Amino acid sequence: MNEITVNGVALPTPSKMTPSDFDLSVMNRNSKGFMVGQIIRENVHKLECTWNRIKREDYMTIRNAIAPKTNLNVNYFIPEEDAKGNIICYVGDRTTPVYAIWDGVPVYERFSVNFIEM
Repeated sequence: MNEITVNGVALPTPSKMTPSDFDLSVMNRNSKGFMVGQIIRENVHKLECTWNRIKREDYMTIRNAIAPKTNLNVNYFIPEEDAKGNIICYVGDRTTPVYAIWDGVPVYERFSVNFIEM
């Protein structure tokens, strides 16, 4: 079973996956110092993935899968649902440090990408 798929493409198993969820809100203090506001949307998911050391082929599998950058169907284990599930995401920041170049082929270290629910 793959840990994560993007638009049906199985990604290499990340070294680290950090799922999180957050609420979008507008909050302010009134003239008496009390907090007032509203929650606009609850349980927005974010998945941070890191691959400690990754070969070029695996790197390209990931980069090709995330190339559309928006409307990505991401399937992974969602902790608060205690099951695998799908979310529609866009791709956040990506980092691609080169660890070494062996025989003209790069090896990447700590490549990371964030999937953020739309």
